[in-house]
Amino acid sequence: MKTIKFDISIPIQGLQKGKKFTVQVDDNATIIEALAMVDKLDRENPHESIFPIYDGYIHNYLQLFINLEDEYVYDDVGLNAYGPDKDGIMRRFNPIRENVGFNLYPDSLIQLQPDVGC
Repeated sequence: MKTIKFDISIPIQGLQKGKKFTVQVDDNATIIEALAMVDKLDRENPHESIFPIYDGYIHNYLQLFINLEDEYVYDDVGLNAYGPDKDGIMRRFNPIRENVGFNLYPDSLIQLQPDVGC
């Protein structure tokens, strides 16, 4: 098992500061499995959930950030995903945008923001 941290900010009034999640996933987990665990946590705490949003079209984080049918991160998503190097400094880049099937580095921090105006 490995730990993955998420820092998610959404440009909706009251959510700009974002939400933080820490999940435990299998050693070979990708962004898809890690976000699915975030969604599971969100469903377990519905009073803290932001969903549904965008007129009821979006019901979870996985749907908000990743096109599962074609397996890619949406172009308008701001993404910063690094894991610690041997010195503990967050310098190991997780190439999630290029490959959603990438095996995330343990103890990675993934920052996501939809619709960043790119």
